Amino acid sequence: MIFLVVEDDPVSATVIREILRPFGESHVANDGATALRFFRESLDGGVSYDCVFLDIMMPDMDGHETLEALRGEEERRNLWGSDAVRVVMVTALGDFENVRMSFREQCDGYLVKPIRRERVFALLRELGLVKESAGETGGSIPSV
Repeated sequence: MIFLVVEDDPVSATVIREILRPFGESHVANDGATALRFFRESLDGGVSYDCVFLDIMMPDMDGHETLEALRGEEERRNLWGSDAVRVVMVTALGDFENVRMSFREQCDGYLVKPIRRERVFALLRELGLVKESAGETGGSIPSV
């Protein structure tokens, strides 16, 4: 699988990449504009991301704006349902309004920091991206 991690904090980005390492390759964008560029380039190249892990609190273009732009790009390309990328919001914001906004903007999952390996694995299973026992072995990864 190929993941896109959109995170402006380098430590958090590294931790998420390490958690995802057993499942495939991860690219990191440190802001929404870069994420959108990577996303477009991947689609133009015929290889789309399987899942985007998207931080909400970022400067300039926050996670909500980035998610809206990603979904808009998919709409322009007629990518729907199982052809659309899975998007997981990753944030310290667990309040109802941010959760509601994220799902209204068509995110597929929501993780509140600190990010735990087990929760990421469970969410990847829920999204149908990995099998039941995938990734459950290996060393300890710190939480974000």
